Amino acid sequence: MSEYIVSENFIDKTELVKGEYEDCIFKNCDFSEYNLSLFIFTDCEFVNCNLSNAALSDTAFRDVKFVNCKLLGVQFSDCNNFSLAFSFTDCILDYSSFYQLKIKKTVFTKCRLIQTDFVETDLSGAVFQECDLSGAVFERSNLEHAKMSTAYNFAIDPESNNINKTVFSKHNVMGLLCKYNIKIED
Repeated sequence: MSEYIVSENFIDKTELVKGEYEDCIFKNCDFSEYNLSLFIFTDCEFVNCNLSNAALSDTAFRDVKFVNCKLLGVQFSDCNNFSLAFSFTDCILDYSSFYQLKIKKTVFTKCRLIQTDFVETDLSGAVFQECDLSGAVFERSNLEHAKMSTAYNFAIDPESNNINKTVFSKHNVMGLLCKYNIKIED
């Protein structure tokens, strides 16, 4: 039988009791390589935490905020899809995967997403504010109505992704032309 924990603060923890956590705050916790499979997090906040390479098989994240967290190699694609919703601020998400997830309107603010997998991901209405997308993979992704005007270092093929009404800036639109190997001069 799993635990049900409400409105508690967890500071400097390295392990948790398996269960459902609602309206909880996790600060300075190190859950790197920890097995968070089957955990449920609802209206929770992770601040200054390390979840790199954590196992997330059927983990539920429902309205969860990650702030200044390290999430290297996290397979969000393994999460429970039901009511999946999260936001990321000042996070490192290098080598993570959002493969085939429906994460509409997800907000990424000042995040590093180097070589992150967004293949077949529904990112419609998502926001990438001041995010580094070096080597991030967008293939058959839905970026309709996404806001990418301050994102940088991305390469998105308009022919293999839905970019209808996606917002770019004149400074980063070159990321749509990478495959053509052209040079644009000022």
